[in-house]
Amino acid sequence: MTLLLAILIAIVVPGVALYSWNRIGRGARRSAKALRWTWRSTILFASQLSAVILVAVVVNDAGNFYTSWLELLGEKHSLQHTVASPGSQDRALRHELERARAAGHGLVVKLEIPGTASGIGSFSGLVYLPIQYGMPQYQHRKFPVVELVAGSPGSPKSWTHALGVAQVLDQEIAAGRSLPFIAVMPSQEVAGRRDTQCVDVVGGPKVETYLTTDVRTVVMRAYRASSQPGAWALMGYSSGGYCATNLAMRHPDMFGAAVSIAGYAHPAHDHQTGELFGHNATLRDQNTPLWRAAHLPPPDVALLLMTSAEDKLSDADAHAMAAVARAPLSVALVSLRHGGHNFEVWRAEEPVAFGWLSAHLIAPLTPPPVIDNTSPVVVTSQRH
Repeated sequence: MTLLLAILIAIVVPGVALYSWNRIGRGARRSAKALRWTWRSTILFASQLSAVILVAVVVNDAGNFYTSWLELLGEKHSLQHTVASPGSQDRALRHELERARAAGHGLVVKLEIPGTASGIGSFSGLVYLPIQYGMPQYQHRKFPVVELVAGSPGSPKSWTHALGVAQVLDQEIAAGRSLPFIAVMPSQEVAGRRDTQCVDVVGGPKVETYLTTDVRTVVMRAYRASSQPGAWALMGYSSGGYCATNLAMRHPDMFGAAVSIAGYAHPAHDHQTGELFGHNATLRDQNTPLWRAAHLPPPDVALLLMTSAEDKLSDADAHAMAAVARAPLSVALVSLRHGGHNFEVWRAEEPVAFGWLSAHLIAPLTPPPVIDNTSPVVVTSQRH
């Protein structure tokens, strides 16, 4: 709707300019001339502004950087905090799970994630619960978790809108190609417009602590999520791919695997990040996956690096990581021949990513068969 409106305005405003150019402020009087030049200046500015807005809307529509005008203007989401004891389900959630199950798909819910350990405040996230989560035979099962980290700029809605992660998981789980993951989508943009690269910024927000300790604690309290590191993974795209790789390598006690989609093996340093490490070269090295893989004892973590030959920086980093990896760190590399740095390519890679994670994470225990006591029991015998 926003794109169509922008196109309409970009057509109408120049049209009005052409139509009214010699019609407004006719006459030789000074007041008429003043009106004419004021109108022409205004309509020219409006025409240029409408063109700029159209370009911005088209770019945002392709990249899904902002999902609403309020978000662009710095909207602060204040959602009701979801409070749940481990393994419990409140009545509203049970009802929504039943409705989703009847419709044949999983459920996306909102979750407030306070920064108790990080001290950075509370931010809203999204959680995908697979259809199995609401099934009676799974009520005592703990589920594997994938933490999805968006690029910058980006938000939890980037996963549900631009990447359609709920639909992808519904499809892959139903086809038996993916485990029934709980997918948690926290906000990684907790410092306004600053790109923190998901690290504990020196003198700034402790985003690494938030995305590891805080997110994990809240998810395990609210849902039936496994506590085993081998049942938790990270996945991210673009700078979120760097986040996934870096956090998994730094916290093998929390995560058993990570997927980087068009991500990097080193932290960015530009006007959007500022100085993240307080000019401490050692701290920067420790947050550089490529350096860690080459110089530190390798963590027991499995990495999937997905890239494209046309995405030069991401592709070079992925191949460099694969070249220096040593056991028990394992690196699987998927490099497409064609494809740029965009959501269309990443969306096509999601099924492969979830399939790979399914082979590397601990699955829920196979539920027992459901016995239908209302059906008659038929006993047959054979004569020998």
